[in-house]
Amino acid sequence: MKAKWMTLIFAVVLAMTLAACGGSDDAGTGDTGTDTSTETESAPPDDTGGSSELTITAPVDAANAGFTETTLSAPADTPFTITFNNDDDGIPHNVQIFEGDDTSATPVFAPEGNALITGPDTAVYEVPALAAGTYTYNCLSHPTTMVGTLTVG
Repeated sequence: MKAKWMTLIFAVVLAMTLAACGGSDDAGTGDTGTDTSTETESAPPDDTGGSSELTITAPVDAANAGFTETTLSAPADTPFTITFNNDDDGIPHNVQIFEGDDTSATPVFAPEGNALITGPDTAVYEVPALAAGTYTYNCLSHPTTMVGTLTVG
């Protein structure tokens, strides 16, 4: 008789556990499966960096090979950060941003004093909000080989 009670208790506990863990979110609510909510999910950032946190990497031999990321995007009229990873041991690099493709103009963003980061090291740049458009980024030390395009929109 004791074994029957133990089996019954086990079955009840198991049934309650399965009921609590299983099933859909609308179980027992009378939901017909029609979604009438107005909440929307935001899409994940694309792999070109369409977010307010970008990463730019100077790989080993970046002076000849360029940045790892050559095409990025950021939101318009919103400040964003660039995490700059200089993996090029003993070589100084940085990131500066120019409006359009004229890198001989004054940059719209450059680290304070156009400071260079000697690798391996990381710097986080706080970039002010930029208007929608196309920008060019490069390295002060290697401006013709370390180049990329930033689309702001």
